[in-house]
Amino acid sequence: MQGLEAQSTPQPSTAELLQRLLTVVEPPKRKRGLEIACALVLSLATTASAWCAYQSKLWGGAQMGRANAAVRASREGAVTTLAVLQARMFDASMFIAYMEARFDSNWTHEAFLAQRFRPEMKPAFEAWLKLDPLNNPSAPPSPLHMAEYAQKEAAEVARQEAIAAEGLEKARQARQVSDNYVLLTVLFASVLFFGGIARVFDSRLLRIVFAVFAVVLLLGTLSGLLTMPICRE
Repeated sequence: MQGLEAQSTPQPSTAELLQRLLTVVEPPKRKRGLEIACALVLSLATTASAWCAYQSKLWGGAQMGRANAAVRASREGAVTTLAVLQARMFDASMFIAYMEARFDSNWTHEAFLAQRFRPEMKPAFEAWLKLDPLNNPSAPPSPLHMAEYAQKEAAEVARQEAIAAEGLEKARQARQVSDNYVLLTVLFASVLFFGGIARVFDSRLLRIVFAVFAVVLLLGTLSGLLTMPICRE
């Protein structure tokens, strides 16, 4: 009798077994919305993080290029400064020789030297003579102290120093931008962490809390990313 009763017990059909398996394997429908939101957050954070890392590397290269340009300008300025000093020493030595010839009443030597002053020295020397420096104690001690004594190399030195200073400032700015992109990369990595961990909790409250925090952090970081400059160097 028991064998007949066991045989008469209805067995579940194949369709019912498959339905039970799908019920166990598939996530509840109430989780699908959260899963889609988390997937969207993770995809955006991953893409933005890769972009930030790329821009940080570009800005690091821009910093190096700008710093090298500043160093090159500074080196050229140093070379030009040396040329300026050499020219000034030559003008000073010519002026000393001229005054010695004048005091010795060596008019031939005096005229010879006066004709061979450098173009930058002649206007200053002529203006200095008009002040009667031998009898005028308020006159500058030498033509080198006159406003007319202008060395074109000195202007070049000032230009190169300005280029070097500007290059260093631009290099500092590029480094700051690169560091900011690194910070954004870290924030996007935090979004990936919170967005990923939100799906592992069984508690609905915890899932929602972490998902909302990931979304808020993503939106805030994206707003900061939109204000960042893009490297085109």
